[in-house]
Amino acid sequence: MIIDGHAHACGGYLNAESIKIKIDQTGVDKVVLVPGQLNSSKTYKLKDYTKKDPHKDVVKRTNKIIRFGITLLRVHKTIPKGNEHVYSLAKALPDNVIQFFWVTKAQVGEIDAKYMEMIFKGLKLHQCWEYFKVDSNYFKTVANWATRNDMPLFIHLYSYKDVADLIEYLKHNQNIKLINGHLFGLELFMKEDIDILNNVYFDVSNNCFISNERFEKALKHFSSKKLLMGSDIPYGEKSLERVISRIKGLGISKDKREEILGNNMKRLLSI
Repeated sequence: MIIDGHAHACGGYLNAESIKIKIDQTGVDKVVLVPGQLNSSKTYKLKDYTKKDPHKDVVKRTNKIIRFGITLLRVHKTIPKGNEHVYSLAKALPDNVIQFFWVTKAQVGEIDAKYMEMIFKGLKLHQCWEYFKVDSNYFKTVANWATRNDMPLFIHLYSYKDVADLIEYLKHNQNIKLINGHLFGLELFMKEDIDILNNVYFDVSNNCFISNERFEKALKHFSSKKLLMGSDIPYGEKSLERVISRIKGLGISKDKREEILGNNMKRLLSI
């Protein structure tokens, strides 16, 4: 099974028709969707930020760009409507679309009610879109809900300080199933005792943000069982095709490639 484990409901995944076309073209079985830019069919042409220094964690730089753009456009205000849009896509394509609910500060008190309505499969937080501290009541409320309901929490962190704070949180909360976006802060995670990262997974979307060198570094240290394929559509042209091609080209066994392509996510979501 191939699962696009990280994508937004815009660009090539804007509506049910475009989703079907994309997954049929690429051989993908399911896609994990969260909100994106509401009603936007645009796919962003991004340069390969990894070319200049393939060993560098370029997400540290792109986070600043994302945060500036989101603050300027205030598109984070559309996330609640985006959650409704993702829900409509999950209803239209129940065999293909897996909804993760993006929890804003405005909706943090509504998680139970929204779950009863949508029956989503995971939660999402993004510090570039709506900043918060890991030691805030907001984060703890979301993380505790995810833990109680045995549901994964996907988090896009903003700074290395936030990575360090999250690692400290994990030392005391090892039962949470956590997905760390874009391999951000990889080297900080690598310094930690593997036991505290027992339920931590790493999103490897996509080739514009993660070099082959950093991908293989994560693979060697954490093994194929900890990596989750994702496209981050609509960010990067042919991002889905490129990340699938990268994984299929790895010099590892077929079983290990299939773990990254979808079987890890399948197991994580119990589907």
